[in-house]
Amino acid sequence: MSLAGSEAAPPPPGPGVAPPFPAPPAEGRAGRIWLGVGIAAAVAALCCGGGAVAVLGIGLTTTQALTEQARAQVGEYLDALADEDYSLAYSYLCDREQDNQTRREFIDSMAGRPVISSYQLGELDPYQTDLLMPAQLTYSGGQQVRVQYILVQDTSTAQLEVCGTQG
Repeated sequence: MSLAGSEAAPPPPGPGVAPPFPAPPAEGRAGRIWLGVGIAAAVAALCCGGGAVAVLGIGLTTTQALTEQARAQVGEYLDALADEDYSLAYSYLCDREQDNQTRREFIDSMAGRPVISSYQLGELDPYQTDLLMPAQLTYSGGQQVRVQYILVQDTSTAQLEVCGTQG
């Protein structure tokens, strides 16, 4: 049946005619997929592992810096007490302690105490809620006392300051 004025559709291509696009390769396809997945997993592990190493490094560095600053501040405070320079020792106290007593009151209260002849600082535990620096004090009379100095950070200078004792 033919309709007047209409054109017939071209016949479909026969055998041996090239398709308009190449067929996807069938062999080795699974291997390439697993290679891609492996590379993606390696990149993800590298990124996440690198981040974990960076966080660990920052944590260790911060802990070391905090410990060094605590040792320095308590050491300078105890050096001032050992040298009987009570005015200098007062400057290492936190604001709360300085609000509780004047420099003159601190000097007068320290003048009546035995003088520190030596001290040995322990290790700061940065994971406690209060920063405590343990110290073994030896007084001029030979008496030994173990004291833990409480440290707080000054909000204006970011320096640690001695803010009393515990124990």
